[in-house]
Amino acid sequence: MRRFRNVGRAACGALLIVALSAAAAPLGSGTAWQGDWTVTRVDPRLRTRAGAELLSLHVDTGPDGALAVDWAAGRAICPQPLEAPCEWVGARGQHAVAMQSGDSLLAVLPVSADEADPLVLHLHRSPGAALAAGVLLGARGELRYRVEAQPEPRR
Repeated sequence: MRRFRNVGRAACGALLIVALSAAAAPLGSGTAWQGDWTVTRVDPRLRTRAGAELLSLHVDTGPDGALAVDWAAGRAICPQPLEAPCEWVGARGQHAVAMQSGDSLLAVLPVSADEADPLVLHLHRSPGAALAAGVLLGARGELRYRVEAQPEPRR
């Protein structure tokens, strides 16, 4: 496990560079990520959808193409999801820094009380695909989860 720690830091740094580049890139149609999404953690220890729920997202696209992401953290946000829930469960935020670049969504979520260590969510959804896949990384590279996201039907 230790050998992957540096890979996480490098990948996180690369995602932050992509985020800065994508901020200057033109947005796509602005509607690919519009709506409600459930993000689940891909972890063989988690056997139920309720146990694997990591984030609930609500993505709005403004008239200028800017994205606003409201989010709430679920039980799988904890580094050890099978143990007692951590302080991040139930954390919420509005208007997270987010951007769309092509078929990808990148959002910076201040889940932790430590402002210097936000979580970076990167999702990619191929055109026509039902699910999006990606990663959730700690900005310092100490946290790395594989994730999947699916759109929730409108109510």
